[in-house]
Amino acid sequence: MENKITKYKSKFLNQNKLAKRFSLTYILFSIIGVVSFNKFLQHYSEDNNLTSDDTFTFNIIFILFTFIIFILMINHMQKVIKNIDKSYKDLKRKDKARLAPYEFALNNSVDAIYWFTLDARVVYANNAACNMLGYTKEEMLDMFLEEMDPNFDRNSAQECMIEIKNTKNWTLETTQKKKDGSIINIEVSGHGFIFGGKDYICAFGRDITSRLVYRNEITNMNQELQKSVDEKEILLKEIHHRVKNNMEIISSLLAMQYRRVQDNEVKYILKQSRSRINTMALVHEFLYLGENLAYINLEDYIKRLIEDIKELYISNNTYLNFDLNIDQLIFSTNRCIQVGMVLHELSVNALKYAFKEDRDNLLCIHIKKSNDKIHLKIRDNGDGLENIDSLYKTDSIGMQLVHTIVENQLDGTIEFKNNRGLECNIFFPIKED
Repeated sequence: MENKITKYKSKFLNQNKLAKRFSLTYILFSIIGVVSFNKFLQHYSEDNNLTSDDTFTFNIIFILFTFIIFILMINHMQKVIKNIDKSYKDLKRKDKARLAPYEFALNNSVDAIYWFTLDARVVYANNAACNMLGYTKEEMLDMFLEEMDPNFDRNSAQECMIEIKNTKNWTLETTQKKKDGSIINIEVSGHGFIFGGKDYICAFGRDITSRLVYRNEITNMNQELQKSVDEKEILLKEIHHRVKNNMEIISSLLAMQYRRVQDNEVKYILKQSRSRINTMALVHEFLYLGENLAYINLEDYIKRLIEDIKELYISNNTYLNFDLNIDQLIFSTNRCIQVGMVLHELSVNALKYAFKEDRDNLLCIHIKKSNDKIHLKIRDNGDGLENIDSLYKTDSIGMQLVHTIVENQLDGTIEFKNNRGLECNIFFPIKED
């Protein structure tokens, strides 16, 4: 559309120039024609005895005839120019109607919109830009970027225009100075484009003063919350530390009782109680020493638990190897205590009944994820057990504890079988209630 308007405008101007040239040419040729015609008549009158009146009459007729032709040509030229002018105005009116919605959108945009030349001069500003900075449109036109943004000077403003032209999705948080001298915070995005064969920069500006106030408030709130969280973490770590210390005091009291009693059965009961307390205390130790106060890496916990059990139960003459194969699992405090207690009881049973001195003893502990279940397998290389069913119905506190934890707390199932020793398979859901 723009090309058509330019074409008609050029054609209209050319026709005007042509009409002026034609008028001047006609006057010149008329003068030459009259002079030539007079000379012709003089020669003709000498040969044909024409009077001066006859010569004057011929001149008048020639001039009238030429004038009539001139009027007809001028009239034709005026009609052509009028048609071209009408077409030009119609096309311009249509183009204005077509651009009206875009002009309305630009002028009523919430964001300020500027057009800059590459030398950072404003050639267009919408209503939002004028209202935001307090200028009229006439005042903003031909302003330079550094006049509205004190962060730029003449050189850096032009460099910025080049950067916007060569950068896709260019954005900047800056400040701009209003007409009254106050400073506002602005978020600007810019894009380069070509119009009428010239390079321009279209910039969109938005006042973010309120947003920055909210952002600073949120930042301060987050800092206060983080401070509160840090204080609570320190408090929780201290609580876990104290719980662990209290359990160690209980364990020490049991150790003192262990040394005082003579009955072997009582000694074993005290040793088991101490070991169970150490199993729970170990969870609290991991929590206050670790970075996470809610979850524990299961593999690290079990390795440490096995070392504590070995230290408490294995004599110098008993050789014991461990086959640990544990998936990467993160358990909560409760689940770690539950799994730890189960492994403790089953490991202690294997140490008590399956392993012997002066032989290679092996304890396998495998914990694997299988679909939505966790499979815990613990196997010794002892002689196995003839009456497997006795493990399901037993008066042993340790085995009752295992069944209670697996079935009531882990919502799992337990199965015993002989497999080159006694093997226990436990399945429970990955998802924790």
